[in-house]
Amino acid sequence: MRSFVFYLVALFALLSDVQPARILGLFPHTGRSHQMVFEPLLNKLAERGHDVHVVSFFPLKNPPANYTDYSLEGISQLGLESVNLALFENPNPVMKLLGLDTLLFKVFAFWPLNEFAINTCMKSMDWPAAKEAFSQQYDLIIVEYFTSDCMVGLAHVYGIKAPIVAVSSSDLLPWVPDRLGLNDNPAYVPQLTTYFTTKMNFFNRMENTLLSVYYKYWFRRMIQEKEQEIIEKHFGRRIPDLHDLAKNLSLIIVNTHYTVNGVRPSLPGVIEAGGMHLDHTRKPIPHYIERFLNESKEGVVLLSFGSLIKTATLPKYKEQMIVNAMSKLKQRVLWKYENSGEEGTLTGNILRVKWIPQYELLQHPKVLAFVAHGGLLGMTEAISAGKPMVVMPFFGDQPTNGAAAQEVGLAKVVPYAELSEKALFEALQDVLSAEMRVAARRISEMWKDRPTKPLDTAVYWTERVIRWGHQSPLHSSARDMTFIQKSLLDVAAAFMIIVIVLLFVFKFLLSLVPRLLTSGGKQKLH
Repeated sequence: MRSFVFYLVALFALLSDVQPARILGLFPHTGRSHQMVFEPLLNKLAERGHDVHVVSFFPLKNPPANYTDYSLEGISQLGLESVNLALFENPNPVMKLLGLDTLLFKVFAFWPLNEFAINTCMKSMDWPAAKEAFSQQYDLIIVEYFTSDCMVGLAHVYGIKAPIVAVSSSDLLPWVPDRLGLNDNPAYVPQLTTYFTTKMNFFNRMENTLLSVYYKYWFRRMIQEKEQEIIEKHFGRRIPDLHDLAKNLSLIIVNTHYTVNGVRPSLPGVIEAGGMHLDHTRKPIPHYIERFLNESKEGVVLLSFGSLIKTATLPKYKEQMIVNAMSKLKQRVLWKYENSGEEGTLTGNILRVKWIPQYELLQHPKVLAFVAHGGLLGMTEAISAGKPMVVMPFFGDQPTNGAAAQEVGLAKVVPYAELSEKALFEALQDVLSAEMRVAARRISEMWKDRPTKPLDTAVYWTERVIRWGHQSPLHSSARDMTFIQKSLLDVAAAFMIIVIVLLFVFKFLLSLVPRLLTSGGKQKLH
């Protein structure tokens, strides 16, 4: 039966003028939220008749007929409610007074991901499912470009020469733009870990530049070179530099859109498909939550910190700040909180529940605003629904996501380190105002105003690469240039040499003038 369905889907694809291809998806990150971005694309490609093989930590429970999972479960701990918020408490008041706490946080922002990347790479070498997946040939590779290039190296070792489509669940990480020759000038392209927007003052630009250089150096030394060493040691032979292998991509699909994330330099090979994960087949809202919504005469504020953060680890004094601020609202509050009872815990106007159908709730007319951590999935769902936000960033790309949303008038940012009852309550009053709710609906309409739906955009460009591969390059020639060439430092040096030579020639000619005058005067005397 399964094979019959596969052939039916393949026949439909042929009749639809889509050539079926064998696709290898490589997703070595343990974060469930990342996988949620890419699953709809992979499913859609399978529905269109492509033979999709996926290596990840999150195999599908009910995969399509022509979709094969190769599970990495067991290699590393999964990123599900695993972040303890006690880690974000600052125990050193002197560091905080000098402002060094936030700087050190940015410097070490990516360090926790180092261990995950190296550990996954090392264990993938002999992981049976991974070896089985890599032992076949494919027409296309779809790989997440996050904090690892190990999978790209393994594809090379196994002789898979298919073109590469990269995907990113966040805005581009600092080490990715160079792979397409994309301009990531730190004068107006903020780093993910900062609260900067595209408009920065002098000190912002200075910090942004230092972080840009540092992050690229960190990824090269702490991950890329170590992964290269692991692969070469395991297989007993040299491979091309992972830096070069990672540049051998056709395009990258990014989970952003300029209406909210800001206008940046781009290329044909950078495809913004923010919102491609949105599932328009609605999940049912539990009856007790539906009743809570319908009984809320003044509306509801939704509070959720996503799938990675364990909200129940909030320090008690911080939790009390949130409760106090929320209790002052005339609206009711629905809070995703892991330690709730079976059907939630109601205290005053606050209902705490273990799990929520977040997208469906944000689309509900009774939900007026969203308090979130600034992850792109939740923010995208709120933008799609036209709901304003209070963004409380913790780590990763959350600060810049929040800053960008605030810049366009969609959100108010309350950094976790600066959380207080007063700050949160004032932010809530702002986002619940009629003006901000109207602004959120207007931005939502602009965000939706595209020639095609986000998922259709991602599918089209993926299939375009299948059709044309490397024959139709979408990157800039800057990809293959050195820093000196791209910055025109060699040209500037040449101009300086020319100017210096001309100055010496000019000076030499000037020194001849007195001699010529003297010799001319002597000739007249004779």
